[in-house]
Formats: sequence, C-alpha cells, structure tokens
Amino acid sequence: MKSSPGWQRERLRAVVAVLVVIGVLLAGMVFSVTIGPWEIAPAKIGRIAIEMLFGSAAGSNDPATAIVWYGRIPRTLTGVLVGFALGCAGAIMQGIFKNPMASPGIIGTSSGAALGAVLAIYFGLAAGSLYMVPLFSVSVAFLSLLVVLGIATTGGLTSRYTLLLGGIAFNAIFTALTSVVIVLSTEQFEMARKVVSWLMGDLNNRSWEHVVIIAVIALVALLGSLLFARDLNIIMVSEEQARNFGVNVGLSRNFLLFFSALLTGGAIAVAGGIGFVGLIAPHMMRSFVGSDNRILLPSAGLLGAVMVVYADCLVRIVGSGGLRIGVLTALLGGPFFLYLIIRDRKKYVYF
Repeated sequence: MKSSPGWQRERLRAVVAVLVVIGVLLAGMVFSVTIGPWEIAPAKIGRIAIEMLFGSAAGSNDPATAIVWYGRIPRTLTGVLVGFALGCAGAIMQGIFKNPMASPGIIGTSSGAALGAVLAIYFGLAAGSLYMVPLFSVSVAFLSLLVVLGIATTGGLTSRYTLLLGGIAFNAIFTALTSVVIVLSTEQFEMARKVVSWLMGDLNNRSWEHVVIIAVIALVALLGSLLFARDLNIIMVSEEQARNFGVNVGLSRNFLLFFSALLTGGAIAVAGGIGFVGLIAPHMMRSFVGSDNRILLPSAGLLGAVMVVYADCLVRIVGSGGLRIGVLTALLGGPFFLYLIIRDRKKYVYF
C-alpha cells in the first residue's frame, strides 16, 4: 500500500535523488559559464546575468558582458536542454520497447536527424537561416519514423520487433547516405570540416536562437509525453492489460514515438551527434526513482542534462579543440552498453 513505510522510503529516495541531480546540474552550469580563456568570477557572471535580464546593461560595452551573455550562457543552456531532450527520449524508447538497452537511435530517428542536418549544411541552407538545420533534422527524423512505422504496421497493429529491425536497417541506410555526403563535401575543406565536427557533437558558437529552438522542442515534447506517461506505465506491464483498461495502445505508442523523434531531432539539430546519453540517463535514474514514467521522464532528462554539461566542461578543459562531446559520451557509453549486455546475457535465448 502507498502508506506503507517501504513506499515512503522509496518516495523519499526518489525525491533525494532528484534534488541531488538538480544540485549537481546547477553546480555544473555555474562551472561551465566560468570556463574560458577570459577568467570571470562567478559573482560577476551573476551580476551580468541579472543586469541583462532586467535591461540595465543592455547597452554595456564591457567585453565580459558580451562573453558571458552572448557566448557562455547560451552554450551552457543549449547543453542543458540537449541533454534533457536526449534523456527524455531515451526513457520513452526504453519504456516502449521494454528494454533498458533501448536508445533514441534504435529506430533510425538519430541517424535520420543527422542526415537531415548534414544535408542542410551541405547544400548551404544552414548559412541562409539558422532554422534550416532544425527543420531538416526534425523533418527527416519524422520521415524515417513514418516509414519504419509503416513497415512495422499490418492491419492496424504495430509489431515492436519489426519496428526494431526496421530501425536497424534504416540506421544503416542513413549512416551510409551521411557518409556519401561527407565524401562529396571533401572537395570543400571548410564544408567538410563543419560536417565532420558537427557529427561528433559540438556546442561551440551556440546562440540564444539555439536555446529558443531546443527549449520550445523540449517543452512541447515533454508535455506531450507526460500526457501519455500513465498509458506507457500500463503498456510496460502488459499490452493486453492496457487494452482492458481502455488504453489505445497503438495511438499512445505512436504519439510517444513521435515525441521521442521530436526530442532526438531537436537535440541533434542544435548540438550534432551526441550518443549514449539516452541510454545511460534513464537507466541510472530508474534505479533511484522507479519505473513510473510520470517521474522518470523528467528525471532522466535532468541526468541527461548533467551528462552533457559536464562532458562539455571536460572537453573545454582537456580537449584542446580536438575532442568533441559526442566522442567523449561514446567512450563512456560504449563500455556501459557492454556492461548491460554482459549483465543480462543469461536472459537471452541460447541455441
């Protein structure tokens, strides 16, 4: 029962875990804004932020104001929102597939979003408008999802396993097409450098426009996902039981997949290829807050934000301009994924 001491301890542990993650995230954000060749004290950073928010420093010619307000703060907030989006997307995918090893890239949305963004960069559309990369990224992510859903759906019913296999196939196709674009862009050195750097995950030169783009996407997708979080909880137990409770399993699953694609496409559009955040964040938070997606979705988002912010800090401190966030998260996420495989290998069917 919910009034039992055991349930109260679990609720307390969840609250403490969320508060700790929020505290770690805030500390990381402050640290991130202080990193740079121009040393600026945290107190001055806070003063600049307050002055700019209330308009008292709008016309200031102080270089520190430009560095903090137009450079470091947008970069940090973009990283927070990108990590939040990837963490939420991973929690949705793991719930839909009932598999802790699922991630946003499992049904082709990540590779589709990457292809869309690379095409926008290659054809020069990104230079004309900042919104072209997100538009192409999210559009191709949705298109790939529609195609995979179409392949996996027969007679109004969607096979989770066919959806997975179709996603793997489209991942290979989109990755190959992205490689073709990279090869074609090698004749233009600067273009090729931008594409390759972007694919490795990068938060350099992010502006307030990037913050607005990913903030709107993350907010819309999170609110939409939370509307179906209760349905997802029941579907995770049993799809047959969910139908008995009046849940439209197909509708709920498709909407959640769309929100996951929106989160993934938006994150990739503004930050490039940052992998494994959607795998690690929800898996770790589930052990603290439980499997209730009404709590898990935002909690996984918060831990995803922590991962991206601290990865960005580490890249800026030791990377010397060569290391990228996506490379670092892959170096951490790859061994974690292998750990999950080894831990759960007894659950697999042997032949």
